[in-house]
Amino acid sequence: MSAPTRQFHRLSIGQNMPETRAQSSRTARAAGRPDPSDDDEKFLGEESEGEEEEEEESSGEEVGGGRSTISARSGITYDVSNLDDETGASAVVGLKSQFDVVNCRASDSGYDFQLLDRPQVHIGSNSTTCTCSTFQTRPQAACQHIFWVLDQLHSSFLSNPSTARAALSRNGRPQVPERIEELLKDVPLETVAERLNWQFLKAEGNGKLHGMTRTEKVRDVLSAFSPKILPEDFRRDLVEVTTTKLTPEQCVVQGDFEATMFRLAAHDDSVFSSLCKAMPSGACAAIYFDKIQEQSRRLLTDFDRYCATGELPTDPSCPGGVNVDEVVTHLRSAVSRIQYNISTRSHGYEGAANALVLILESIAARNKDPFIGNNWGRKSFHGEDEDQRNLYHLLIGSEDMELKPDDDAFVVSALETLPPSALYPRVNELRNTLGKIEVNRAPKNYILRLGALIRSIEAAGATGAGSSATGSGQKRPATGNSGGYSYSKRSR
Repeated sequence: MSAPTRQFHRLSIGQNMPETRAQSSRTARAAGRPDPSDDDEKFLGEESEGEEEEEEESSGEEVGGGRSTISARSGITYDVSNLDDETGASAVVGLKSQFDVVNCRASDSGYDFQLLDRPQVHIGSNSTTCTCSTFQTRPQAACQHIFWVLDQLHSSFLSNPSTARAALSRNGRPQVPERIEELLKDVPLETVAERLNWQFLKAEGNGKLHGMTRTEKVRDVLSAFSPKILPEDFRRDLVEVTTTKLTPEQCVVQGDFEATMFRLAAHDDSVFSSLCKAMPSGACAAIYFDKIQEQSRRLLTDFDRYCATGELPTDPSCPGGVNVDEVVTHLRSAVSRIQYNISTRSHGYEGAANALVLILESIAARNKDPFIGNNWGRKSFHGEDEDQRNLYHLLIGSEDMELKPDDDAFVVSALETLPPSALYPRVNELRNTLGKIEVNRAPKNYILRLGALIRSIEAAGATGAGSSATGSGQKRPATGNSGGYSYSKRSR
């Protein structure tokens, strides 16, 4: 892919961008102009003093009247001289502003980006639209939201956005060699969303999208302020339907501040926006997985103490702790919750990996009768045999158990949904755990699946492929010089 040329830099709306360097050269010769490929390097790396002064004088001061440039928050410098005054004003607002993306998704018709204050930008192969009032009253030109989304997407493919330059079209698209739809074919939106810290909604087999509803997001944020309560357990009496908007006055619940805040955040965009800024989705994800990990650790500690001494848990919020069936149920539930939240969140994967590895390590080390050597004489919970109170046997199994490839493998199935980058820091613990379950004669397929997972993590780490947060998208190699559009992941 060729780098942008001086001619490309000054494209006007009425011009068609040459598809290739050769075509650009032929066009220049036919018009009696110098071949623009001769001074590519000059445009990319060094501009004349006169050009620099011209840009400094016109940088963002006037839009639509003459040559003018805008330096966007992403770092890219855009030539907006082809835009009329109204469209140029939208470009200035969009490129200089910061919007929050609630979620994004890929669909058959293109890509959708839901912004925090309710406008939704759609990028399709034939059109780019927004649901905001500005675009609805003037659909022939891009609004500030379209300019911003396209700038963010293109900047995510640049190794150094601050050195990149492009002209802007009236539809908000930078005039670059490859449209964003083409770039997203090689690097999926899910990968780009992770780079930009946007929540990506995954589609299930039935077409339903994974992700959080507005009320689920509110529950997630509010529960994050509690040291122990998970979103699923937070105020189950609070159920809001947001199809009918309530006024702030209607959201008030006398004598219940928490319920009032819940309803306000569910119905009032400004309150919801403020809460999300105070507790971003990345922080919510980290807190969630930390809580799950701590709950599981405390549960096993209380269980061991009870089996050894008969001492009951003192924390009333601690689930289970005195009955092997309750412990097994809680641990299975914890792993299921982690796996579900991996699919609904675009952050916190390392926290999820830490929690899962801790649970797996803990169970791999408990291939024993928990009542052996206790000092209070307890022999069983309710008359079960040794295997029926052995956590390792109940959760991982033994070699005489058949585990089919499609069967759920405790913890391993959840680990398989994580990207290699999140698992690589814990690969040594996983390797040690594999050694333990091999000695303890776990089901053959369980050993094979964990071994295959470890090899894939090590291979990804060795090749650098594990740097992608989703593990599914390959990065486009950089081409050209640093001043142009080199499509590789930028540092953040």
